[in-house]
Amino acid sequence: MDAIGRSLVIGGVLFVASLVGMGLHGLVPSDMLNASRSGVGAMTGVIALLLALVLGLLIWTAFAVFMGQQLEAFSLGPLIAEVDLLLEQCGAEAAGGRRGLRASLQRSRDRFFGDGGPRMLTIAEIKKTRSNLSHYFDNTRLSDEKRQRVFEAAGALARKYHETQAAMLIRLESPFPSRVLDIVVFWAALLFFGDGFLAPPNVVTVCAHLAGATGIATAAFLILELSHPYRGYIRLKPDSLDRILQSLGAVEVAQPATEAR
Repeated sequence: MDAIGRSLVIGGVLFVASLVGMGLHGLVPSDMLNASRSGVGAMTGVIALLLALVLGLLIWTAFAVFMGQQLEAFSLGPLIAEVDLLLEQCGAEAAGGRRGLRASLQRSRDRFFGDGGPRMLTIAEIKKTRSNLSHYFDNTRLSDEKRQRVFEAAGALARKYHETQAAMLIRLESPFPSRVLDIVVFWAALLFFGDGFLAPPNVVTVCAHLAGATGIATAAFLILELSHPYRGYIRLKPDSLDRILQSLGAVEVAQPATEAR
């Protein structure tokens, strides 16, 4: 179920809980209801405090996930540009590395922004990537010593790029414990039930509880959306990555014409 559907379910559950409370309101004798009002109100106040604290914490955690992915994604742009610049300084002997850089960047785009959201890296993929990097940068020897040092620096940055990408995917795998939101919804249902139990059932109180259920549902929507930054309504865009890919593609197209001259 997507974030919108799950949020609608949460809002519906809370509103129904308040309606159940209002239905029981009329079944309880008025003197008993008045006598227990302070006790029930105190308990709903405690639950409201817990709900506000944890719900705010979850929103902040989800926002931190979103902003963390955005900042790390932005940091990869200059890193890729620097790797390409260093490989360019190595001349034609590093042309394969530049082609590999573009292919790796294209795979990253497909992995993060492809259909179904980001795909996690498997152990086999991590081992294969590190093996390919080591094979290329450790076994390639350039004719000039100065360019060899530049080539080795490019290798270190390329490894950093892949390590950063792997870390981004690991952090996306479990932004926060999945059952935490379910517990928060349970607390909210208790709160709406208790408040509905104390409130006289009329149009005003029904509308007020509907507004409250909508507020909690939109908060849950924010949590679910922000904790998955690459899919849904609120998501990161691949525009900057596409511009880098176009730039690297333009460089590769221009190389044959330069060599022909």
